[in-house]
Amino acid sequence: MISRSRLLRFGVSIGLAVLLLALFVRNLDFRAVGEAIRTAKVGWLVVATAAGLIGTPPIRAWRWGRLLKGQKASPLHLNASIAIGFAASTLLPARAGEIVRPVALSRMGSLPFTPCLLSVALERLIDLLSTVALFVVYALGWAPAMLAGEEASRFALLRRSAFVLGGGTLVTVGILTVFALRPDLARRLSAPVLRLFPERISRRLAEVLEHLLDGIAALRNPRDAALVAAQSALLWLVICFQIWATLRAFDLSFPFPVTFFVLTWAVMGLAIPTPGGVGGYHAATAYALAGFYAVPTNTAAAFALVSHAVSFVPITLLGLGFLLAGGFSLRSLSSEPAAQAK
Repeated sequence: MISRSRLLRFGVSIGLAVLLLALFVRNLDFRAVGEAIRTAKVGWLVVATAAGLIGTPPIRAWRWGRLLKGQKASPLHLNASIAIGFAASTLLPARAGEIVRPVALSRMGSLPFTPCLLSVALERLIDLLSTVALFVVYALGWAPAMLAGEEASRFALLRRSAFVLGGGTLVTVGILTVFALRPDLARRLSAPVLRLFPERISRRLAEVLEHLLDGIAALRNPRDAALVAAQSALLWLVICFQIWATLRAFDLSFPFPVTFFVLTWAVMGLAIPTPGGVGGYHAATAYALAGFYAVPTNTAAAFALVSHAVSFVPITLLGLGFLLAGGFSLRSLSSEPAAQAK
């Protein structure tokens, strides 16, 4: 039986998707959007699809295996779990893939759930730093020169927020690096805090801390940290290439760093917990192009629709294939993460 809290999350997620989609389509000429999609260059869309399906999952798996230092996971299980996670995020509300992915890896690879989950949390932190860094690079040299009014104010706010967020993320990564180098320091600092909790909870939190320290062992020396940074840079540059190829399909020719700006808006749209980022992704990416680069509204909307499909449909189908092959279901993987933590 589905719990009331899950029903509430589902309702809120679907409600947000409907609201954002209404915001996205309210001023569109559907015939013009359809014509823009119909005349998009298929060759560039094939390139974009290949970059997303063939390029990014293996790079994600390569990096994830590195962050799972101390846990041996096969490349097949890593890639399958990533695809299943995308399928879950596309088809289930509230970004369920972030939980489903480590559960899937835990089951397929017979690995403990907690380090798999914490490695995904560390991944998200590194991804945040990566996207902020790309936006800062863009803002320093390729920002629109002729912005006025609300767009200029919003861009200035976005740039300030990126600098603040980037600084905060760097501090966090620095603290984690110190803890990786000095795990005994992390234990000493956490001991007084853990004593504030009941023994059972304190023991469980101590176990989580140990798993976290194992997870950030990938940052323990400069070589490991540099490799993870290189993997992350490669991953996000491939994703930006996918965006660039999709732009070219609509005859939108911009310098490559402009994709860093579009990526920033896409990430903000995907942060809204709707299934597959529906609504949020579309509204954010279309606004980035129409609001800041004077792309016609209908062309920007066509790009958003096609870009979202290119990014999510192939990997979702692949994830569903892995689900069938493994005899799993999204419902079982999303509803039983606690069992994997034992």
